[in-house]
Amino acid sequence: MPVRAESMGMDGRALVVVGLVVLTGCSIVADGGESQRSVETLTPAPVPTTAPTDTAAPSPLPPGVTTGGTISPSALASAHVREVIGQSYVWAERRRTLTATGDGNWTEARNRTRTVRLEAGDTYRWSRSRRVVWTGLTLGYQPAIERYADGDTRYVREEDVDGPLYRARPATNDSQVVALVAANRIQSYLSLRNVSVSVGRIDGQRRYWVESRGGGVVDGEYAANLSVGAVVTPDGFVRRLSVTYTTERRGTPTRIEYEFAYRQVGNVTVSPPDWLPEARAAVGEENGSVDGGTRTTATADSAVRSPRSPQ
Repeated sequence: MPVRAESMGMDGRALVVVGLVVLTGCSIVADGGESQRSVETLTPAPVPTTAPTDTAAPSPLPPGVTTGGTISPSALASAHVREVIGQSYVWAERRRTLTATGDGNWTEARNRTRTVRLEAGDTYRWSRSRRVVWTGLTLGYQPAIERYADGDTRYVREEDVDGPLYRARPATNDSQVVALVAANRIQSYLSLRNVSVSVGRIDGQRRYWVESRGGGVVDGEYAANLSVGAVVTPDGFVRRLSVTYTTERRGTPTRIEYEFAYRQVGNVTVSPPDWLPEARAAVGEENGSVDGGTRTTATADSAVRSPRSPQ
């Protein structure tokens, strides 16, 4: 079998595909997109011109990945949570919805992004772009939100038309919450049949590229032109997930693009956001949690809107 090299944006390195474990066929979905105020972006890595030969002996497949060409999403999701808990990392996800224009092109209807920079369970930065929400009757909007937890207090900054709104409460260990969000995506998108699996290496570490194409039910709706790809460690850590498919919503052809990726695993330090002094001042003025310029830990939920600057 000829050796193939494919590019992989995660960690900015190339994944060299060296053999097929289950079925044939493998491709790497290109990175792209950015998040509002994101601390990390996903960028494509160059495709190498030569590919070294992998002489390592085959190892067992990741949990939930079978030699029969199927995936048990619950087993893989559970393994992913076990591997992620206790790690520091940057996790970024993006979901785009595009609708057909009638002339063979697509126009972007929604673009939702989220980024988590986690140093420890109670020390992290989290951001989510403003997003459109279908209520069943009309379209509504959820504002852009940022969170920062310093180990003692979790601050929330919510940006809406009236200016930023700040909230504060005691910090809690949210590492499992973040892990479960990714696990939910794994269960939604990796319930697959006719799966092909290729093995390769990133910085000498074995990785599996899991791929499926075709159609079926995805996330509760029928999906055509489905393309799913994931990069998985032998222990079941899903380092990258990319999904595209088309469907029909309210009579309109719709294209869905979803992606998440982990970066800087085990090597993340969280720094305070530039809005933290304003948040501390706003929350402290309302609740008395700042005395003489010295912050004390917030003891209850609070929400304060910062005065909007004159235009």
